[in-house]
Order: sequence, then structure tokens, then C-alpha cells
Amino acid sequence: MLSVTNEKRAFRKTHLIWTLIFTLSIVFVVAAAAGAVFIVEKNRITRQFDGDLIKTAEFIERRLKAPGMMKMLRMMGGLNPIFVPRGEAFQFLFPSGEVFLEVGEQLDTPEVPVKEGFSTEGNYRVFTKRIDLGDTVIFLRVGRDISDLMERSRRLLSMYLLLLVLTAGSAWIFGYFISRLALLPVRNAYDSLKRFSMDASHELKTPLSVLKTSLDVLKYQENVPDEVKNKLSIMEKNVEKMKKQVEQLLLLVRSGETFKNAVKERINLREFLGEIVEAFVPRAEAKGLKLKIECPDSLFVEVEKDVLRVVLENLIDNAIKFTEKGEVIVGAHDDGRLTIYVKDTGPGIPKREQKKIFERFYRLSRNTEGSGLGLSIVKELATRLKAKIILESEEGKGSTFKLIL
Repeated sequence: MLSVTNEKRAFRKTHLIWTLIFTLSIVFVVAAAAGAVFIVEKNRITRQFDGDLIKTAEFIERRLKAPGMMKMLRMMGGLNPIFVPRGEAFQFLFPSGEVFLEVGEQLDTPEVPVKEGFSTEGNYRVFTKRIDLGDTVIFLRVGRDISDLMERSRRLLSMYLLLLVLTAGSAWIFGYFISRLALLPVRNAYDSLKRFSMDASHELKTPLSVLKTSLDVLKYQENVPDEVKNKLSIMEKNVEKMKKQVEQLLLLVRSGETFKNAVKERINLREFLGEIVEAFVPRAEAKGLKLKIECPDSLFVEVEKDVLRVVLENLIDNAIKFTEKGEVIVGAHDDGRLTIYVKDTGPGIPKREQKKIFERFYRLSRNTEGSGLGLSIVKELATRLKAKIILESEEGKGSTFKLIL
């Protein structure tokens, strides 16, 4: 369930998550489709480039098979005809690897045995073809500078990345408004539930107060049998329990409004703890418990005072409620981070239940009292204080709740 004190943040976070999901989904689809087009187009450009090399090699092969052409090539050895375009290279060699004619740009001498096919040598794409001239077998190597091919590929990649950026931006804007519309019914339902809880809790407070007052009057009237008085006491106890549960529920639902105008104050922590503990002394003494404060006199903190008060009151109330003998210690220390703690010598909390202890309406298996809302309130108000709440407990040795600010 969303935190009431952080409902705006929770809805905003959910809104952004759904916007992100929508954006990533659209970007993924566009990236896949555009990526396929990019690969196909890049392969087409490469095939076209390689096709030109093959056509050039086949054209030269046809010319080489003309009578006397091989003899002419031998005579041209060492010459570099000026008609070869810049960036192109032609290399003629025997199967032994001996180069007998090279024109245009200079290519590396291939390893022996010479292999047919395509290769990339430096900044050149080279196509090697075996040519059988009857009495002689030679290899023709046609090379061409791939700078233009690489430039075309880079431009294609830039267009692809630009498309993804534009798609992501457009999808984010569109998804932002779509997800807000999608969350609107949820927000309305949440607000309706919140209003109902507030109204129901508020309406219950008055009849419960009237009922409690009536029970008090009946219990102390004359000529009321002891058996009836006992039943009235039980009823009064349950009404008081229900009244407290309604008050906690109302606080939980309205906590955002209750502390809407809360501001941070710099307080002396020991004096503040003393004020809170003083209100619980009669309850602790009634159960034979010692209520102690462990806090340096000079420890100050800047915090939303009223919010911290509710947190500590709930923790101390729980500690006294579940501790039958021993003591309850309320303390604070600053070891780099300020820690406020409530420690008791109660029965402790089983490990299997420690993770669930802060859930709303969750009560320990041994607990037949309480509303199951106190620690939920503590958890949510700790979030408001930007604090971390930690439970340290061991069965039979008590529990310590730490609020780290």
C-alpha cells in the first residue's frame, strides 16, 4: 500500500516508471525496426562496393585473355600508368607470390599461397581473383579505398542514432501524458478511499466517546451487580481499544494534512525526550517498570518536532505494552549519524515476524491487543523525516527500535 505521507511522491514515481516503460517499449520497437533497416542498407552498400570490385576484376580478366595481352603486361612491369584513378590499386602476381606488375596505389604483398576472395588491408578493400590464361595462371588483386564507404556507414549510423534520440524524446512526452491519463482512475479511486477512511474514522470517534462516557456512568451507579460491573469494564476496555484504533487510523489517513505545516526546529534532544517520557511514567510505574533516558545533555537536532514526537510515542507505547518486567530505555547518541532508540526487556520478536512488523494491521502471533497500526505509522513518519527505522530483537532478550536520522 502506498505511503499516505508520501502519496504525491509515490504517484509521481509510478507515473515516471510507466512513462519510462512506455518510452523504452517504443524505443525498443523503433530500434529493432530501424536497426534491421540499418543492417540491410549497410549490407547493400557493402555489396554494391564489392560488386564494383568484382565487375572491375572481370573486365580486366576479359582484356587479359585477348591475344598478346600477357606479353604486354610483362613489358609494362615497373610502370605506373597515369590513367588509374586515385584511391584504386591493381596488382598482378604469379602463384608463387611474385608481383610482376602493380599500378595505382600500392598494396601489401599477400601471403603464399595466394587466396581468392575479399580482404581488408589497411584502408583498402581488396578482391583477389585467379585468372587462367591457358599456359599461365596469374592472380589479379583489385583494391579500392574504403574511406567513402566508411563515411557512408557513419552517416547511416548517425541517422540511426538521431532517429532513436528523436523517438525517445517524442515517446517520453507522449508517454508522460498517456501514463498520467492511465493513472487518473487509480488516483481518483485512491482519493475516494482516503476520503471514505477519513470520514468513517471521524464519524466513529463521536459515538465511541459517547459510548465510553455512558459506560463510565453505568459502572459507577449504585445497586449495579458486580457481575454487570465486570462486563461494563470489559466493554469499556474494548471501546477504549477501538477508540484508539480509530484515532490511529485517522492519523494514518490524514498524516499528510496533519503535518502539512510542520517545520524543522532545533531542539535539545534530552529535554525533548524528557517531555515525552514523563507522560508515560504513570503507565510504566503501574506495571512495575523502570523508564529511563540515556542521552547527552548537549545533543541537539534539527527536525520536525511534532512528527518525531508521534514516532517516539508509538515506540514507547509499544515497549511498555509488551514488557512485563525490567525496564524501557529511551536514548540517543551521535556516532556520525544521529540515532534515537527505544529499548525494552520484553519477550522479543521472532525473526520470522520481524520483516512484517511494520505492515499495516499486522499483529504478532502472540499479540491479542493493539490495532496493528502503531508501527506502520512509525514507518511512514520515519520516511517523512528521511530517517531509517531499524529493529534489533532476539526472543527472550527484548527489542530495540532505532531511528537513524
